[in-house]
Amino acid sequence: MSLVVSAYAALLFFLLTPSILLRLPKNGSKYTVALVHAVVFGFLFWLTHKFVWRMGQRLEGMTEKKEVEEKEGMEEEEKE
Repeated sequence: MSLVVSAYAALLFFLLTPSILLRLPKNGSKYTVALVHAVVFGFLFWLTHKFVWRMGQRLEGMTEKKEVEEKEGMEEEEKE
């Protein structure tokens, strides 16, 4: 799993912790609230993880492309 997806999962987990952003159901027991938040986390992560993965791959690809271009530029300078 990429670092971007791991950071996203940690952030999503934190935000969906009961009483951080919301508390569902409002007057439920702590186990009911925890179960509902776990289901919401699982559903949101399932819906969005592929998008976040692709975005992370693009960011990593851009970094690799930049490194390759820098190496090529250094090689050209050495030849001159």
